[in-house]
Amino acid sequence: MTIDVFGTPVRFADPLVLALLLVVPALAYVGFARERRSGGALLFSSVMLIPGRRRAWRTRLRPALLVVRALALVLLVAALARPQVVRASEISAEGIDIAIVLDVSGSMTSGGFGRANITKLDGVKRVVHDFVGGLKNDRVGLVIFGSDALLLSPLTLDHKAVQELTEPLESGRLVGGATAIGTGLATGLNVLRDSTGKSKVAVLLTDGENNSGQITPGDAAKAARVLGVRVYTIGAILASERQRGAIPVNEAELRDMAESTGGHYFSASDETALRQIYEDIAQLERTRIGVRTEYAAYEDVMLPFLLGGALLLVLEVLFGLTLLRRTP
Repeated sequence: MTIDVFGTPVRFADPLVLALLLVVPALAYVGFARERRSGGALLFSSVMLIPGRRRAWRTRLRPALLVVRALALVLLVAALARPQVVRASEISAEGIDIAIVLDVSGSMTSGGFGRANITKLDGVKRVVHDFVGGLKNDRVGLVIFGSDALLLSPLTLDHKAVQELTEPLESGRLVGGATAIGTGLATGLNVLRDSTGKSKVAVLLTDGENNSGQITPGDAAKAARVLGVRVYTIGAILASERQRGAIPVNEAELRDMAESTGGHYFSASDETALRQIYEDIAQLERTRIGVRTEYAAYEDVMLPFLLGGALLLVLEVLFGLTLLRRTP
């Protein structure tokens, strides 16, 4: 059983002892009833005959002793339940080094990526933004390609910076409007060339066939194998394109690129599917290198509860025998 005390998680090693707290209200009720039934020091026919019959402040404060006693019992029961501060710690598995390679060619402006007014590029940017924001110990680099390829970010743990670089991307503005898949992947591999990570991954997304650049997709995939980089390829294919049989992506080529490096090929028809694909890729890689191991250390803090309860009992007895004494 764990509770939050002033922002610090506290658990009880023997939570069954806390059942004794159910007795506290009963004891408080019995004490209050006895206090009200207690006879006075003098017998008198009617207090109405006594002028200025207002209750003294001591009389009015005596019930406070019952409150103090109840609080003392609560603290003592809590001490018996062995409260412990939770000192949570974790050992994180080695992070993944990820090169995100995005096609920003002219065809990425096609609408209908989930909704009629959402272009492929807009949907991809949102998904990548959220994916990068969810990373913790993983380094990420960003490459865009069209007719040529451009490195926007080397491997970094500054995920917010990568997100900011993703937001203003526009089709064909920096790298031309054609599709150089091989060049794009090769540039992504350069990002990972000096990586010492246990897992090195390039995630390439495109919505077209390779029609530009001097490096073929096959040659880029061979280089990935040499460097020990797993390549995951994603074809952004609208549902309407698949229904018409006008698939703009060479899926066989993308599948060969991925599988030859130990990766997988995925097809995304909308933003929701693409989001799931990125999550699946991250999970696959984390499974390869091991999950995060968490443990928690516990520090006993019974003494403050015990001292607090004892102090309140001492105060109750002290005030009960002095300022708030009842006679007889």
